[in-house]
Amino acid sequence: MTITTENQADLPVHRRRGMASSIIGATSIILTLLLFGMVLSGTAPPRPVAIAFQVINSGMLCANLIGIALGFFGAKDRSSRKLYPLLGLTLNVTVPIVFVALALIGLSMKSCWHPGLARNIGIAELSCDFVERSDKQ
Repeated sequence: MTITTENQADLPVHRRRGMASSIIGATSIILTLLLFGMVLSGTAPPRPVAIAFQVINSGMLCANLIGIALGFFGAKDRSSRKLYPLLGLTLNVTVPIVFVALALIGLSMKSCWHPGLARNIGIAELSCDFVERSDKQ
C-alpha cells in the first residue's frame, strides 16, 4: 500500500488527548522517582521542603486521574492511533498503584513510634510497650 493523495485522509493520526496523557504520565513518573530518591537519601528535609513535597505529590496524583481520563478517551477515539493513549494509561495507572502498595506495606509493618521517644525504635515490633526516654523525667 502506497501513500498517495487519495488515501492520506484515511491514515490515523496521533490526537492531543493521547499525547497529553502520556506527557502527564511521564512527568508524574519522573517526579515520583525524584521524590523517592530524596526520601531514600536518609536526610530529613526542612519543613517547607517537606510541605512542598506533599503538595507536589498530591498534585501529581490529581494529574494522574486527569491523565487516566485523557488516556481512556484517547483510546476510545476510533480515528486516532492508540500508542500515546495506551502509554499514558499505563504510566498514569502505575503511580497510584505504587502509592497504594507502599501504603499497604507500611500499614502491615506495624511500626511503633511514641511522641516521647527520640526516634522510631522499631519496625515490625510485636508490641509498642516501650520504656520512655531516661533523660525525660
